[in-house]
Amino acid sequence: MPPDIHNVYFWEVFNTASWSIVLGSPMLLFFQHLNASATILAIAASLSPLLTLLQIPSARFVEKVGYRRFVLSGYISRSVIILAITGVALLPDSMGTATRIVLMLAFSLVYNVLRGIANCGLLPWFTHIVPESRRGEFLAKDQFASATSMVACLVISGSILRLHDSWPSYGVLFFISAASAFASLYYLNRIPDVPVEKISKNPEPMPWRDMILYPPFAKYIRYNVVINMALGSSNVFWVRYFRLFLHVTEANILYVASFSMAIVAVGLYLVGSIIDRAGNKPALTCSGLFFALHFFGWACVAAGVIKFTLTFVIYQLCLSGLGGALWNLSNVRMIMGIVPHMGRPHFLALYTVASNLTVAFVPLLWGPVMDATKKVTISTGAWQWNSYSIFYCGLVLIMFTGLFLLRSVVEPITMTWDAFMTELLVKTPSRAVSRLIGRLRGPTIG
Repeated sequence: MPPDIHNVYFWEVFNTASWSIVLGSPMLLFFQHLNASATILAIAASLSPLLTLLQIPSARFVEKVGYRRFVLSGYISRSVIILAITGVALLPDSMGTATRIVLMLAFSLVYNVLRGIANCGLLPWFTHIVPESRRGEFLAKDQFASATSMVACLVISGSILRLHDSWPSYGVLFFISAASAFASLYYLNRIPDVPVEKISKNPEPMPWRDMILYPPFAKYIRYNVVINMALGSSNVFWVRYFRLFLHVTEANILYVASFSMAIVAVGLYLVGSIIDRAGNKPALTCSGLFFALHFFGWACVAAGVIKFTLTFVIYQLCLSGLGGALWNLSNVRMIMGIVPHMGRPHFLALYTVASNLTVAFVPLLWGPVMDATKKVTISTGAWQWNSYSIFYCGLVLIMFTGLFLLRSVVEPITMTWDAFMTELLVKTPSRAVSRLIGRLRGPTIG
């Protein structure tokens, strides 16, 4: 591992604290505070994934400029825009909600344009500096830093909104985002760079069609797009589901999100050590099953066949947290291993764009449907069909479709399903318990 790789983890902590506010649940709650419709909510959530399309034209400039310089320039610019977003939340009370929505969407558009361009250099940069045999370890630590940062940020955000649910409170949250963004720049500038002259260049025009049809890449992208159809929609509308259907307060929604991310962090800690030797397909399969059970649970609550209780919420969050940990780690590791060395930034840009366009467009399709069916209630025995039970049953079907497509994805080295489940459910927890007992006992004597 490069000697200064720890700067990536510190950068991830502050960067996540920033974007988890302006792109995550606090921003969605801000729009919900303005009584925005599901369609407006979908538009706001779709800006970030939609504008990753800019990575395609930007990919050819990354290696000419240099990874660190390219990414740092974009992240400095987007940090300044967060200050403007903070100003919108601090406008006087006389300012109408429609004006606030338009201004926030406009600044979010600029923010996501800059972020979309800058992110083009991140994954190929890290792929260059991290040895292939250590990528599972690197990704586990990187995502663990991100998850723990998000937990802390969401808890703080929930506490602020619990004290005072008003425009100034959201202004404070967005200012925290801006401060974290500027703090992250210090560590970003200290991440080991790849000298431009050492990056292999291909003078020929990029064969985009051949890249898209490259069999291992094409099969995985097909699976990835289907899974993101479910995950992208769920990430947008769960806030609306909790706020309007389950009548959960805004502060408690953020606490729920923080608990879910805490489970993700624990999951990354448990599985990070086995991914490098287990392979990705067993982890992706297990993740898909967890998410399918999770979505079906919320469908049952929406349909009125399961009561909404604290115990059930904890069960649901454990499912989604463990599923998210397995997905986040194995998904990125799989694509880093599939793409060839030549044209790596362009392959990774195609992957990012395909995934994020799916995340962008699917909520835009669900939003109008949920607005149109918000008053629909049809009973089938004990089961009630409404916009949310239809929505979550649809996500279950999408997840199983993705698991079917995963069967065609080829991975050179993989652990069998039985061996993976033994590692995950038996050996890994026992090692964690052994380490914990050892620390509690302290140093041995004699």
